[in-house]
Amino acid sequence: MLVLKVAGAFGGFLFSLLVARKFGDDALGRAELFVLAITVGATLLRLGAEGAVVKLFSGWSSTGQHGRIARRFRSWSRPICAVALAVACLGVLAPMDLFLVHLDGWLGWAIGAWVLIGWSGEALRGTGRVGWYALLQPGWWMLLAGIFVVLLGLHPVPALSVTGGVLAVLGMVGAMSLFARQAGKETPELQEGARTDSQTLMQLAGPIWLGSMLHLVLSWADTALIAAWMETSDVAHYRAAFRLAALLTFTQFAVNALGAPTFGALHAKGDAEALRRAVHRIGWMNTAVALPGLLFLVALGTWLLGFWGPAFAQPHVYRALLILAAGQCFNALCGPVMNLLNMTGGERAGLSILAISAVAQLSAAAFLVPEMGLIGAAWSAALGMLFWNALGVFYIRRQHGFVMISLLNGWWKQS
Repeated sequence: MLVLKVAGAFGGFLFSLLVARKFGDDALGRAELFVLAITVGATLLRLGAEGAVVKLFSGWSSTGQHGRIARRFRSWSRPICAVALAVACLGVLAPMDLFLVHLDGWLGWAIGAWVLIGWSGEALRGTGRVGWYALLQPGWWMLLAGIFVVLLGLHPVPALSVTGGVLAVLGMVGAMSLFARQAGKETPELQEGARTDSQTLMQLAGPIWLGSMLHLVLSWADTALIAAWMETSDVAHYRAAFRLAALLTFTQFAVNALGAPTFGALHAKGDAEALRRAVHRIGWMNTAVALPGLLFLVALGTWLLGFWGPAFAQPHVYRALLILAAGQCFNALCGPVMNLLNMTGGERAGLSILAISAVAQLSAAAFLVPEMGLIGAAWSAALGMLFWNALGVFYIRRQHGFVMISLLNGWWKQS
């Protein structure tokens, strides 16, 4: 599982590199904006149902209610599939400008595919099938699209759309078959009303959807404002720097899927010491990668950016990389702050922290990007990371009694 997550984390990095080398920075900028539109569209349309189903299915799976999981997944998938099909048809039959994005055939198809990918992937994760979940993450999607670009000569947008469709079919068919197969082997479980389960799903989905939208602001506000104020090629240059800086947190990305259920289980048992040790181990892993990685980017950042092309190695792109890398390093040293909050009863605090951070980042980006370009965008992104991590560390210190920042707590000395 960890190998799959690490390999997937490199998928977006390799895709951007292949597109830039083969088609140029303008093509990469358009591809990155395409990914932005897909991400926002799919997150909006799922309404948080994908996050709610993780909590429900994990509870039912732990008590052996596999038939209940299979029935609910089938029934709840019908409206999800209808939404995905509707947005795909809308893009083909009635293209329009939607929130400043032109919804055409490729985009409608890709958004519909990612509605299904996110839904099926989270349902699989809820039943402990983290290997399937890892294969349905954006990194693998972009890696597969990169292979299509190289082997078939497809342009980035069609490649992303085709591979999105492949993963959507893989996820939905895989989830249906796996749930049905396990349900067929079980003894009859306690019957629960479909209406009650659906009401519970909707109650859980609302806060999760709000948190997802706030997270989108923190992840993409800088890129969106660069697109609004600057050229498509500038988007490409910034995203290349962003992806390089994000490599500092690839271990955290890889262990989050494994760490989240562990945090939840230990918190439910009331084992505070085991929870602290689990967080310590992740802090040690992050520190071991992030600090040497930061030094590596400082020393060789310009050379690494040059792999995308000469235009990517300009001094202002390198400075943006250093700012983003510093923010990502702080993010890594703080550990999985939001994950720990969400899995230990701090969901409301997590939403408040995300809201404050999103407002701070969006305000900074609106002011700095027109004045400072890529460097202003990088400062706004770093500010958002600083806010959510610092506030999260403060809350966890009050709630659980330990400091998450590894170097402040001496975790680097621990094995």
